Amino acid sequence: MNAKGWRPFWAALLAGLLVLVPLVGGTILLTRRTLRTKLASRPQSGVAIRQPKEENRLSLLVCTAPTETTAPGFLLLYLSASQNCIHALALPGELTVPFGTDEAALADCYRAAGPARCREALLSALALPEDTHYLALAPSVLQAIADRYGALRVGFSGALTADELARTGCSANVQALSAREAEALLSGMEGVVPPAHKAAARAAVWDAFFRQELELLPATLPDALRTHSPSLLTDLTAQDLLILEDTLEFLADRTASVHAEALPGDWDADAGRYTLTEDSRAAVQTLFNVSPTDGQLSSASEP
Repeated sequence: MNAKGWRPFWAALLAGLLVLVPLVGGTILLTRRTLRTKLASRPQSGVAIRQPKEENRLSLLVCTAPTETTAPGFLLLYLSASQNCIHALALPGELTVPFGTDEAALADCYRAAGPARCREALLSALALPEDTHYLALAPSVLQAIADRYGALRVGFSGALTADELARTGCSANVQALSAREAEALLSGMEGVVPPAHKAAARAAVWDAFFRQELELLPATLPDALRTHSPSLLTDLTAQDLLILEDTLEFLADRTASVHAEALPGDWDADAGRYTLTEDSRAAVQTLFNVSPTDGQLSSASEP
């Protein structure tokens, strides 16, 4: 074959699909498409990495609306992309809050005036951030949103005593629960276990939800809230939902730390009052990643 005949042959070979890449200990065969993909995936100098903004955070009071047979449920939720955290604090419905010129249980405040009034009461009682939002969902709506994520693996042994586990039908082991089953268990605890323990059980459910489903939430949770917006009581705007979506993306990408607990306090069973203590205020500061004072740390360490 003459020189001119060889030239097209080598051109075809070089333009072919196979590229040999020498490696230590041998040679790996790559297609040109694979090679381009690998090159494209390498970090490119001069390309800025997206960082969270100050607005990528959300303070939210989540309320489960009462029904004829169930009491309302309350959860303070704090999401912060810059702090890479999801913190939740379950509140007993018996918590005493300011109401008018007097005081009332948080659950009674909800029944009388709704979630917006509960938010206002908690702003002063717990010194919440002024930009705290509220979101109230009927149990059926909450179940419809949560069911798309499947069963949750929840452990109640850290929230309830052995006797309380037996009386409420909860397992001492981690158990798989649908949203409906979890709400039924929580409702069954009303009047059976102390308010702080029921709140701790609610916190355990939310802790499992965020730990197990975090990677799914950015693409699904804001859309689910938009879909069910006619059934919600909330002051979250369309812009707030966009911020929530963006914040969840940061938290999912960075595998955010998740922590949920019950609001500590003083329970007077005879009076039916759950009142705030120094431990309560320290827990709220921890919720927002604010370091408690020395006095609060000392108080929290006492039995």
